Order: sequence, then structure tokens, then C-alpha cells
Amino acid sequence: MNTKPQAYDTKTLAEINKMTNAVDGNTQFKKWPNWYKRILLISPRYDAFIVAPHLGLGYLATALRRAGHEVTLMDGLRQEVKYDPSGFDLVAITAMSTYFPEACAEVRKAKAFGLPVIIGGPHVLAEPQTSLTQSGADYVCVGEGDIAIVEISSGMPPEQIPGIAYKKDGQFVTNPTRGFSLNLDSFGSPAWDLIDPRTYPIAPHGMTAKEWPLAPIITTRGCPYRCSYCSAPITAGGSMRYRNPEYVVDEIEMLVNKYGVKEIQIEDDNFTFSRAHAVSVCEEIIRRKIKVCWSLPNGVRIDRLDPELLALMQKSGCYLMALGIESANQRILDIVKKKLDKEIVRKVVRDVIDSGIEAWGFFMVGFPTETREEIVNTIEFALSLPLTRVQFTKTTPLPGTPIYEVWKNEYSGGKTIDWSRFNYYDFNPQWSAVSGEEISKLQRWGHKRFYGRPKNFMHILMRMKPQQYGMLLKRVTRLWGSRSGDGLRKKSPEFQPSVSLQ
Repeated sequence: MNTKPQAYDTKTLAEINKMTNAVDGNTQFKKWPNWYKRILLISPRYDAFIVAPHLGLGYLATALRRAGHEVTLMDGLRQEVKYDPSGFDLVAITAMSTYFPEACAEVRKAKAFGLPVIIGGPHVLAEPQTSLTQSGADYVCVGEGDIAIVEISSGMPPEQIPGIAYKKDGQFVTNPTRGFSLNLDSFGSPAWDLIDPRTYPIAPHGMTAKEWPLAPIITTRGCPYRCSYCSAPITAGGSMRYRNPEYVVDEIEMLVNKYGVKEIQIEDDNFTFSRAHAVSVCEEIIRRKIKVCWSLPNGVRIDRLDPELLALMQKSGCYLMALGIESANQRILDIVKKKLDKEIVRKVVRDVIDSGIEAWGFFMVGFPTETREEIVNTIEFALSLPLTRVQFTKTTPLPGTPIYEVWKNEYSGGKTIDWSRFNYYDFNPQWSAVSGEEISKLQRWGHKRFYGRPKNFMHILMRMKPQQYGMLLKRVTRLWGSRSGDGLRKKSPEFQPSVSLQ
């Protein structure tokens, strides 16, 4: 197997080298006059069902440490975000759309302490100007932050830093974009000592786990597909980028030996896009005889699997994979540019089950123009498959995606989004041929029918630890108790939607 480390791409080397000087064989990042030594990384506390080590902040911590900075990381889902401002020189805060208001609150707190603030993450990448304005941060990072955060922290003048935005003399300034770095190995691994898997509660992606402690990892970044509802090509790039399989398994082995991890969750958007990459990772796990189970809770493409690959994955420890099926209606799949032939779904699901891997079906309801009959068809189709688990989520227009632009231009009715209500339960975009209230009912009906089967319900219950039952109850209560309303703010007191958005 040829898994030699890739050569660093020229662009990444140029980015790094322009800031560095070699001193006695050690790389030292240039310190500008406004160099910030002590950096605080924050993920805010918010209402969440998934509580896991924050890989994004872990990678940023590694980049900053390499540049000589002292880094503290506070994850609001693990601990109270409370700190003495005199202990820090700069604060960086991450934000997804589902917790953007909470991120803004952390920005305001840090600014009240007199600290400069960077805000980044998927939401900010998609909405840089409004994110800067609404949060009050000093800088927004537009793209991968691994290099930009080091440049800002080094005190480099902002006009020289690609991929950020800020205000100058009251005017919004967007610098030229920074391309996605091609060599993921140059980023190293997350600072695991700051996101120790043993310090997190048992609330993993997918709610259940086979073993504990558990750690998420990524082996690739990017997605070449253009599904109109998905933000992956925007946040991670439209081309696949791979970590060296040996380095991936080095990280797995370290997590097992140093942190006692017994399960790995591979969080890639497209782990099996390159069959050779997936095979190399699996073969390396087998070759080293690492005793660990692993899963793919973020979903894989149905059309990138085959029986031989599945058998190898199962042999290396894979026990569960989520399958991005989305809809049973070819019309809908074509509208959202899924590029999937629904006729292959049944066979591939059977192949997954026959290989000894549990199959978790991802489905979405409430697509633009979708009818009640089409939603019911998707649910009935899901119930007819030999799936171990299912998930029916409401189609939600994530900022930056093509489907978001469709909603904003054709269906918003002049309203803006109330980000505190932006989630897969409460937000109703009013673009289906079905009311939001009916979509919620169908969503609950689908889950009730699947998990009402004793075998399916008991499988979930037996997989959970007793301390997770409270989270299960919270999730069920949320699904069955979605708040009424549309999750939008009126543009003006006079505006009234023409159709109910319940």
C-alpha cells in the first residue's frame, strides 16, 4: 500500500513560509508589534443534542500553539464559559446558524471586557457582513481559519490577511478570499489535550454509541457534489482533500492508547468518495490490530458503496453508517441536484445490512414544492427498507446554500430569520405544497411508525447508557412539541404572510 505523505502544496507552503523564520531548526512565526500572546477559543453554550469534542477549535488551537501562542479552549457544552479577561489578549468564537445568537452574546461579553474578538464558523462564512454587524466582532473569518487566525493573532495588519472581513472607518471591508489548503496533513491533528474525549458527557452524534469514551475525527475535507440544501461545498470546499491514511490511523492509535478511546466517529462529508482512501484507512487499522469500533454518523453517499468495500469496513471495526437517501421521489432528488438514482437505494441498503453494518437512513421532508403525497411516499419507502434507524428532518435553508437563496428571493415575503428559532424542528420556510404544521405532523408520524416497532425501539434503548435517557426524553419532547410559528421576523408591522406558516 502506498501511503507516503503527500508533498506540501505550493500555496500552503507559501502561506506558511511568508510568516516564518527558521531558528535553530525550530519554526517561529513572525511577531508583529500588536502580537497577541494569550488566545481564548470559545464555543458557546446552546441547546444541543450532540455534545462532542469540538474538532474545529482543536485544529485552531494546534495552529496557534505552533506559532508560539498560549491557548485556552472553552466549550460551552462541556463547561461554563466564564473567565478572567486579564488572562487573555484575544478571543475567537465559533458560530453555526443554530447558535449564532449565543455566539453574539459571547462576542458582546468579550467586547465589554475590552478584548478584541474574531468570529468564525459556517454561519459567518455564509453571512460575513451581517455576522460582523450583528455580533459586533472586530474580525470575521471567511473560510478555513487555520492560517487566518494565526495571522490575526500575530498582529499582522488586517489589510494583508486574505479571507477575513472587518470594518475600517465605519465601512465594511472584505479582503480577497483565501483558497482552501490542499494539504490537510500540514494542519496536524487537533489539540486533544484541550478537547479530551473523557471530559465530555455521553451525548454523541447520533445520540447512541457502542463504546465509550468516544472521539470524532476527520480524514477528508470537501465535497464535489452540489446538493442545493447542503453547505459542505461552501464550508469545506468543492474539491476533495485527503489526509494521509497513515496519519489518520496514527491519530486513532494515539486516541486509543493515550485517552482510552474505544469508539471513533468519522465525521467526513464523503469518507467513501475515494474508494482507495477508504480502503487504505481500513487496511491500516487492520494491519496495526487496533481494537476500536467506528461509525460514520455524518452520512455517506449511497452510490459510493459496494459489497467488497463494505466487508472491509466491517472487518476494520465499522458497525454503523448513515446513508444520505433524502427522498423516495426522483422529482425531488432532481430538483435539489442530489444526483442519485433512487432505484439503487434498496439494493445498497441490503448490501450494508448483509455486511454486518447497521444502516441509518437520512431522509428530509418539506422540500420546495413537495406535496403531501410525496412526503408520505418517502416515509413509506423508509419503512419498507431494512434500516436499523431512521431520521426524518425538515428541509431547512442553511445560509449560503442555493436553496437558501431560493427561499430568500421567492418565499421569504420580505422577512428575515430569527436565528434563535432556526433549527430542524421550529423553522418553516413556507415553500412546500403542505403547511408547516402538516409537515411537523408527518415528521412525527414517520418517527412514530418506525420506532413504534418494538425491535427498532429496543435497539436504540439498549444501545444507550442510562445517563442518556434524559437526553432521549429531551429529544422526543422537542420533536413532539415544536413551537408554533415560522421562525421569522416580520420586515414591517404591516406585513402579513398570505399562508399560515405553522
